[in-house]
Amino acid sequence: MPHSYDYDVIVIGSGPGGEGAAMGLVKQGARVAVIERYQNVGGGCTHWGTIPSKALRHAVSRIIEFNQNPLYSDHSRLLRSSFADILNHADNVINQQTRMRQGFYERNHCEILQGNARFVDEHTLALDCPDGSVETLTAEKFVIACGSRPYHPTDVDFTHPRIYDSDSILSMHHDRAMC
Repeated sequence: MPHSYDYDVIVIGSGPGGEGAAMGLVKQGARVAVIERYQNVGGGCTHWGTIPSKALRHAVSRIIEFNQNPLYSDHSRLLRSSFADILNHADNVINQQTRMRQGFYERNHCEILQGNARFVDEHTLALDCPDGSVETLTAEKFVIACGSRPYHPTDVDFTHPRIYDSDSILSMHHDRAMC
């Protein structure tokens, strides 16, 4: 006798791996839900990893490029930005990426559920919701796409005040002009 599940597949994590799996499955006709522990989709890649680090790098590169351009060599035209300005740019990129990714899920009718997932049995998850409630969800299959962490070599002191990783760089505070 076939089982009746809430979903064909539940994907845990909405980063690049989870998003790719969910979109591929939805386009094949599967009933898919994605569980994301944070309020916004995108995972670490979107919120504190790849995309923000690339946005920071790109902003600084453009400022340096502008300041080194002979067309703008007059010192009165030098472009100066504080770290707060550059972080604000990264935040704008993050927000744009989040909206775009949320749109992917909405257009493809893929349900997003917020909370922390834990397995109850091979076809059942308990979803610990932000409001303290617990939902029980069932699926025939699950995809675990809960991301990664920055590598911390043992010979590098990550407690040092000037050493950051992708999880901590966006919380850095620096008041003076960077470029």
